[in-house]
Amino acid sequence: MLLPRTAAPTSVVAPTFDELVARAESVVVAQVVATRSTWVDSRAGRSIVTDVTFSIERTLKGPIYAERSLEFLGGTVGDDTLRVSGMPEFHVGDRDVLFINDSGRPVSPIVGFMYGRFHIVRDVVTGVEMVRTHDGRPLAGVNEVGNPRPPAIVAPPRTMSLDEFATAIDTRVRQR
Repeated sequence: MLLPRTAAPTSVVAPTFDELVARAESVVVAQVVATRSTWVDSRAGRSIVTDVTFSIERTLKGPIYAERSLEFLGGTVGDDTLRVSGMPEFHVGDRDVLFINDSGRPVSPIVGFMYGRFHIVRDVVTGVEMVRTHDGRPLAGVNEVGNPRPPAIVAPPRTMSLDEFATAIDTRVRQR
């Protein structure tokens, strides 16, 4: 019987909004269009990697691509699964704002592992696209990025829209 393997525990300090923008080579609004996991051999041994292909809807920083694939350590091939603690998992149809730095083929091309991924959800009442943190919490403002707060019993008074988040990113990029 094969059990899923989990890579060694990962410890990542949550970056602030400014750190995310500074460390990212590119920032994009993207939708997952495909995922494919395969075995790879390296000096360190054999492992599973997952290629995630994104359709790029909007580029907020960096080179402009219509589509881009990123490689992440971990995934499932047949009955074998490799999980990396803190590694974002992507599914076809997911829409996110991604802070990317894939120079040097890192374990994760997302800045700060899961912290550089912000989910986009559409408010069912207003139809406005809203931004949520990697763990699904509403984001009220960029000052909350990197400052984890305990889960609230009630939702914050407001949730940052995708347009507001994109404007904040654009403003910070222009200031650099």
